[in-house]
Amino acid sequence: MSNDQLNGKLPEHPEPYWRTSVEFPTFPSLQEDIDVDVIVVGAGITGITSAYLLASVGLKVAMIEADKVLNGTTGNTTAKITAQHDLIYDEFIHNMGRNTARLYYEANMEALEFIKETVEKNGIDCDFTSVDAYIYSVSDKYAEKIKKEAEAYQRLQIRGGLVDSMPFDIDVKNVLVMKDQAQFHVTKYLVHLIDLFQKSGGQIFEDTVAVNIETGERPVVLTREEKRISAKHVLICTHFPFYEGTGLYSTRMYADRSYALAVKSQKKFPPGIFISADEPTRSLRSIMDNGEELVLIVGENHKTGQSPVETMDHYRALEMFGEEVLGLKEITNRWSAQDLVTLDKLPYIGEITSGNPNILIATGFRKWGCRMEQQRHCFSGIW
Repeated sequence: MSNDQLNGKLPEHPEPYWRTSVEFPTFPSLQEDIDVDVIVVGAGITGITSAYLLASVGLKVAMIEADKVLNGTTGNTTAKITAQHDLIYDEFIHNMGRNTARLYYEANMEALEFIKETVEKNGIDCDFTSVDAYIYSVSDKYAEKIKKEAEAYQRLQIRGGLVDSMPFDIDVKNVLVMKDQAQFHVTKYLVHLIDLFQKSGGQIFEDTVAVNIETGERPVVLTREEKRISAKHVLICTHFPFYEGTGLYSTRMYADRSYALAVKSQKKFPPGIFISADEPTRSLRSIMDNGEELVLIVGENHKTGQSPVETMDHYRALEMFGEEVLGLKEITNRWSAQDLVTLDKLPYIGEITSGNPNILIATGFRKWGCRMEQQRHCFSGIW
């Protein structure tokens, strides 16, 4: 297939796979003032999971979304469930200590187990599959970094280590595997959680924009439509928090964008989820779509608004990579997403500012937003 033929196969309009393969419920906007135990702001995986857990223990919970449910980063994800978040464990050991690095790994593995147990308990059809996760290098520079990361795995007792090769036509220098990770169909899973949340008495309001909070013993979320939501606790599960207090979060995070293609490939995709350590990043995983295999090709990340090339050039770069490694028959979807990166690469989860236990945030997931176990621990004091 020539480059010209490939370029002609790019879909004209961006359309995330996860948004086209599921029928989404719709919800009204908030039309009156309400009073609840907990108000959750943001209907992505963090907000939906938190709302579901809180409602399941008998709390009166409402969730509001400025747009439509699952229309942000969660609806544009790769839907990997993994604790292998690039090369981070060697860095965490050096900057924060071995205990913190180990706790980070444990929290993310607990997240994986939570999702697995939730799927099994509720019989959720979401293509949950256990796979190993691989990170590879194609340069000597990153081969050495992977070697150091493998040493960090040993120190932290992470199941995995260096392996000899990758099952792709890629000339790799080093490959590191993390055992027993997973992947799933994220929107199938979360639409089911939304249903469970509603059956527990939860309320959902779309097209309802939160603009401010009146603080106090019982805070009040104010909406653009001048409606008021009073609650014992407020959970802000958005990108940049709409309310920062004195936390100045907008100065301590930056937005990073990446691009994705869903393709039909000529070659059979091997078991596993894969990501490159080198820049520009290349991420690969498979999807079963009505019995037919698709492959997600993701990468080309850059700070939002600071791309050195045109948008379509990022898609074409992924297209060329896919043709070289897999051979492409068809490109079914293309889309992009962005998420927030914190200064130390750890998400901000917990009290919005010290001594503010009734207003909490969860943000800065660095495009690894399926690792929501950490906020379960932080929000556990609510129930």
